Amino acid sequence: MRQLLLVLFYTFLSFANAQDNLSNNESFDKLIQSSKDSIHKNVSKALDYALQAKELALTNGNNEQLIKVSYYISRCQNTLAENKLALQNIELALKEEKTIQDSQFLYKCYLLKGNILSELGEDSKALIAYLKATEYAKSIGNITYEIGLLMSIASIKKAHKDFQEAITIYKNVLNTLESNSNTLESYDLKYYRLFTFMNIADAYLWIKKPDDAEIYNKAGLSKCSDTVSKWAYYPLLMNKAIIFYQRKQYKESTLLAKQIRDCTKVHNEGLYLTSLFYLGKSAYKLNDYKQTIDYLEKAYQKINASDNVDLNEKEMHELLTHAYHEENKHEKSAFHFQKYTALEKRQSIEDLKLNNEIHELVDVSPLKTEINTLGEELTKQTKSNKKYFILSIILILLFSGSLVYYKLREKSTKKKFNELLKKVSELENNQEKKIMSKKDKVSDENVRAILDKIDNFEKSEDYLSTECSLSFMAEKLDTNATYLSKVINRHKGKSYTAYITELRINTALVKLKNDKKLQSYTIKAIAEEFGFKRQETFSRAFKAYTGIHPSQYLKNL
Repeated sequence: MRQLLLVLFYTFLSFANAQDNLSNNESFDKLIQSSKDSIHKNVSKALDYALQAKELALTNGNNEQLIKVSYYISRCQNTLAENKLALQNIELALKEEKTIQDSQFLYKCYLLKGNILSELGEDSKALIAYLKATEYAKSIGNITYEIGLLMSIASIKKAHKDFQEAITIYKNVLNTLESNSNTLESYDLKYYRLFTFMNIADAYLWIKKPDDAEIYNKAGLSKCSDTVSKWAYYPLLMNKAIIFYQRKQYKESTLLAKQIRDCTKVHNEGLYLTSLFYLGKSAYKLNDYKQTIDYLEKAYQKINASDNVDLNEKEMHELLTHAYHEENKHEKSAFHFQKYTALEKRQSIEDLKLNNEIHELVDVSPLKTEINTLGEELTKQTKSNKKYFILSIILILLFSGSLVYYKLREKSTKKKFNELLKKVSELENNQEKKIMSKKDKVSDENVRAILDKIDNFEKSEDYLSTECSLSFMAEKLDTNATYLSKVINRHKGKSYTAYITELRINTALVKLKNDKKLQSYTIKAIAEEFGFKRQETFSRAFKAYTGIHPSQYLKNL
């Protein structure tokens, strides 16, 4: 009887535990469902549900639940723009990827990871995540997933100025949509078409092809309005304003941009800023510099107050530099010029780095085949990188050394150039101290007569003739070469050759500084202009006399 009671007791405990586990699982699933239902209404509440689900998963010691809830926490944090925390949680969800059998869940995780990395500015890493998501999308056989990923990849291409390749991907999306129009939901089909039309038009505008842009932009505008698919209508309308601008129809562009500005000021910060930007650009083209400054300064203030803007800030500073200059506000002009140069340097480095990384990852020709093999190529590339690591370090050191040498040389050249400009100013003002005889102390009348003739010879610039030799000069001065050489040696303090060379280089320095047309000549033409028969002779003489090469002098001018 006692044994029977013990059996019944343990059976009851097992049943109770099973009921508790079932209850816990149901509670976990309900919390996850509540998080999913709330994310588009109240994301903070959705996060709270997900965190409660995590506590329950920890209590249960259920690793599968922890993986699942990490995704939902990350999704909420991404929506709240807490992307560093979101990245940590999505990494937790993917930590045991090999044990997860759910391809759809893994697709969602890698898609979310790509979105988070993209928002953090880690586009090359985002691309790798999108490629992993593509693998799982293909295994599921969901064309909608694949199309979404292609568009994410195209967006990265477009963001880093690889516009032609972005256009190729977007057009491939359009073809895919057409060939799968019977299997896609009507809403998805309409959404993807509109999104693709809008982005192809935008990419064409970036490469200044308004006619091509107009074809796709018109197609997009024909499928939406300010009441139907409003999310696409105003971006497409902004594209139309930019098309007007690129066709130099500045008044038409201004009218449309004002309409967009007034309709998007409250609800769409990005479009509002873009409309201000093109209002400023059009005003500048119409020579209304005060209006240019007004529009662009409003945009600049908005940029400083927000972290979520996407605008060609570099061009904005360039326009403000010129507009303030035209209004004689030079301090403001200098401020925006500094902003412009800093952005130019930073963007050039970032775009070069990212485009190099992206080209190694995704080059679309043909697109479908390459997308399928990218994962393998990345693995091969990693192995190859190990082999060339030491060589890369050596090349980097060599490059760094060359860069330091170049910078030091540039600094030295600049210093010599500035010193040379002082000398040129003295030459222009006839204040340079020359080694010349004081004719009033010369007792020999013949010598004084020759020195007068030499002065006239210098004023007439006869020394600039390529035929000017000692005998040529002696003939011009009506004397003999031997006697002239002795006078120059004694009263000029140098040989005839050094004397003529100095005259020619001094003249070249002054005339090159002041004659813009002359600055555009080749070094060979400049050499002949100042009496040198050969370019090499002129360059050697110029370097010996000034410390810098003629090309460096021209560059600094």
